[in-house]
Amino acid sequence: MKKKLRILVPIILGVFFIYATFEITSKEERLLILDYIKSAKIEYLIVAMVLGASADIVRGLRWQLLSKAIGYNSGRINSIASVFMCYTSNMAIPRSGEILRATVLSEYNKIPIGKTFGTIAAERVIDMSISITILFLVWVLQYEIILESFFEDNFLNFIDDNFWLIFFSVIILAAILFLLIIKVESIKLFFKSVIEGFLSLTKLKERLLTFVFLSLLIWTCYIIAFFVIKFSVTELNIIDNNLIFPAFVVGVFSISLSNHGLGVYPLAIALFLSNFGINTEIGLTYGWVAWSCQAIITLIFGGLSFFVLPLLKTRS
Repeated sequence: MKKKLRILVPIILGVFFIYATFEITSKEERLLILDYIKSAKIEYLIVAMVLGASADIVRGLRWQLLSKAIGYNSGRINSIASVFMCYTSNMAIPRSGEILRATVLSEYNKIPIGKTFGTIAAERVIDMSISITILFLVWVLQYEIILESFFEDNFLNFIDDNFWLIFFSVIILAAILFLLIIKVESIKLFFKSVIEGFLSLTKLKERLLTFVFLSLLIWTCYIIAFFVIKFSVTELNIIDNNLIFPAFVVGVFSISLSNHGLGVYPLAIALFLSNFGINTEIGLTYGWVAWSCQAIITLIFGGLSFFVLPLLKTRS
């Protein structure tokens, strides 16, 4: 039952967010969005897709460093293909991609599956750390935009008047969470696996700087790809450049809510931009074009990976 819910809930959420998009837009606005998307300049879309694909390729190359750190050599094509297969699988069945990727890496590189899971967990820890760092940078560098977007004056006044109540409530909740981690075995094992995955990074030694560089390169490609989308449709030029970075962050944290961010990713970006006077149809255009570019390269390269990888194994 739990497995079925894990599959169905993200799908239902994706459908719900698409339905919500229809509800907040009129027929005329939806036709306008479609016209905007049709008018997108192909050269910018290609650049965005190349950057997105490059990020996924670098992700595959980065994993090779982890496999070498635990004493195994992995094929470059296998490593890269497993990334595209992971994302393609996630588009169909949420959370299935990591299992598929670990299985593929284990089978094609003759690595114990437990160790491939550990290396993927290590990657997740690093990527999560980078995304949180990006969120922190947005907060520090563009805190006025964040406050204006998410918080009203009444809310800020409430925080100021009830600061100590909120502070002690957070402390109590943190203490309860800590006790749960210690007492509940399943939660304890989860956090233990995360820590073990993170500690496996210490085996990189002289490769650590290369790993950090590749990690930063992955996110740089994603950010630039997202920024390039702005120039693909003329009407998107009204969006202030200062809003692009925080909009990217909003999109990143919305992806996990449904299958590869289906429905929720464009809507989250549109709602964020609407706080700054950007029309809903402009925000939805930006979101859908950005999401579609990533989805297209995922389906193309993922499909090729599912087809080519077994052929390579048969030949070898």
